[in-house]
Amino acid sequence: MTYPGDHAAPSIEILPVLGIGELRQGDDLAAVIAEHAPPLQDGDVLIVTSKVVSKTEGRMVILDTADPDAREAARQEAIEAETVRIVAARDDLRIVETRHGLVLAAAGVDASNVSRNELALLPLDPDFSAHLLREGIRDRLGVEVGVVISDSMGRPWRAGITDTAIGVAGLTALTDPRGRTDAYGNVLEVTQVAVADELAAAGDLVKGKLGGIPVAVVRGLARDGKLADDGLGSRALIRGSEEDLFRLGTSEAIAVGREDVGWATDIAPPLHADAVRVVSELEADHDVDAAVRQAFLGFLAARPDAMWRSCAPGHLTASALVIDPARRLVLLTLHPRAGMWVQLGGHCEAGDNTLLDAAAREAREESGIGALSFDPAPMGLDVHPITCSLGVPTRHFDVRFLAVAPEGAEPVRSEESLDLQWFSWDALPPGTSPELPRLVEVARMRLSQ
Repeated sequence: MTYPGDHAAPSIEILPVLGIGELRQGDDLAAVIAEHAPPLQDGDVLIVTSKVVSKTEGRMVILDTADPDAREAARQEAIEAETVRIVAARDDLRIVETRHGLVLAAAGVDASNVSRNELALLPLDPDFSAHLLREGIRDRLGVEVGVVISDSMGRPWRAGITDTAIGVAGLTALTDPRGRTDAYGNVLEVTQVAVADELAAAGDLVKGKLGGIPVAVVRGLARDGKLADDGLGSRALIRGSEEDLFRLGTSEAIAVGREDVGWATDIAPPLHADAVRVVSELEADHDVDAAVRQAFLGFLAARPDAMWRSCAPGHLTASALVIDPARRLVLLTLHPRAGMWVQLGGHCEAGDNTLLDAAAREAREESGIGALSFDPAPMGLDVHPITCSLGVPTRHFDVRFLAVAPEGAEPVRSEESLDLQWFSWDALPPGTSPELPRLVEVARMRLSQ
C-alpha cells in the first residue's frame, strides 16, 4: 500500500503513554505499553524512545562504580566499539557512522536518563525490535499499529536536536512522490518525505527529554484504519555513500585533499607501506601466486597513490570472506556492478591505517555485523578488471582476508549490495565470481589447521 497523492493527514492527535516507569532487561515492553497506553486503534503509530528498547534488550554497559572518570573511559570504549567510520571530529566530539549506517554523535552511546553507573547503546537491530513490538501489541490487543523507534540527533546547519526514526515497522518510512505534479502543474523531481522522522519528532513533543515519558501514540495518519507500508523498515532513510555529498566533515575533507596533493607528488601514505609489507610477507603456493605478488609489488613501487580509487590505472582494495561460527557457510554479496556473488570488500579510505583495517571496515559496513574476528594474515591476492565507482575501466588489486562471524550474528544488507545471503561453502550459488571457489577452499584449509 502506498500513500495516494500525499502523505498529509486531515488532522493528527499526539497522546503520551503515562505511567510506564523504570524498565530493565527482560521486561516485556509490548505488555507494558499495552497496559498503559490509551485504547489503541488500527492505524495508530507508537513512537518508542530507543532508550527503553535498549534497556529491555540488555543493550546497556553497567559499571561497578559511579566514578565519572571511569564512566567516561567506558563511554569512549563503547563509542569505539560501535563506530565503523569517523565522519568528523572536533576536540572530544566525534560524529561517526555506526554499523546500522546511522551518522550521529558518539555512535549513539548515551549517558542520559540512565543510572550514574550505566551507559545505553543503540538496539542491535532497531527494525527487528520495532517488528517484535508491533507483533506483541497485535497479540495482546488485536490491533494493527505502526511502530517507530526514535533517537535524538543533531542536524547539519541547524542548532538543536530532534528525534528521528532509527527503527520502523508497519508503515512506509520514506514517501517518494517524484514524478507527480503539484497544484500548479510542476513535476516534483527531488522531493522525498521522511514520514517516519516527522512522526518521531511529533512524538517527542509529548515525550520530552526530562518527563520520563518514553512512548507516545500518533493518531490520524492512517487511511481507513490502514497505514501505508512498503515493508522496508527504516532502510530507505539511510542515504548511501555514493549519494552523500557531505560524507566527510570539513576538516576531514581538507585533510584528504592535502593528502591527495601529497600523493600526486610521490609522497606515499602509511597505508602504502603497510600494503608493501603485507604483500611481501605473503607466501606463494606456486608460480602463479608468486607472479601475482610481484605484480602487486611492482605496481606499488610505481604508484605512491596505488591505495586510492583516484588512481585510474588501478588501485588496491581489501576484501574479507566471512564464515559462520559453525564453519559451514560463507556470507556473499550480490555486487551491483559486477552482477556476481562475491565476498565483502571495497576501496581503501582515509583513516584506514592498514589493509586489515580497510577489509574489516568494509566487511562490517556491508554485513552489518560489528564483531567479526579476523585472521591478520591475508589468504591471497587477485587482480581483475572492473569499472568501479571511479567511473572508468580500471583494475582492482585485491588483498583477501578471512573473518569469522560471532554466534547469533544477523547480517543486514547495505545500500551498496543487491542482495546478501549465507551460502553453504559446498554449494555456492550460480553466478559467483570465477576465483571464489578457490578462495573458499583456501579458507577451509586454513580453518582446519
